[in-house]
Amino acid sequence: MTFDTLFEQRTLVGKKLKDCIRSLGFTKVFFSEKAGISRPTLDRLLDGTIDNKSTFDRHLQKILNVLNMTADQLLSYSPITEVKKVEAVYSLNAPDDYKMNEKAKKQYGLLMDVLDLCTIYY
Repeated sequence: MTFDTLFEQRTLVGKKLKDCIRSLGFTKVFFSEKAGISRPTLDRLLDGTIDNKSTFDRHLQKILNVLNMTADQLLSYSPITEVKKVEAVYSLNAPDDYKMNEKAKKQYGLLMDVLDLCTIYY
């Protein structure tokens, strides 16, 4: 992909950059220092509001080098979202045949004990 095409799609490029930087755990300050660009310039790149093509090309090349990506890889970038499994102690939405595991039973019992104590003192 050419930098002319990327410049025309600079809003999309900014969104992809923002997703990439966030998912890799960088702060804007740290990333701008690592890429050797100013923080305001990074903000304009991320917002897609940079209007100078040569500035856009030069700084995007620095960013791609830091990320070790090509322009095509950046445009196809999709942040990985982890789904965390959570054990529910109690839910009104649980199916009728739902059975709590042992850990959940202990937690539920402790929770009920705390509620009983609260009724005694209040």
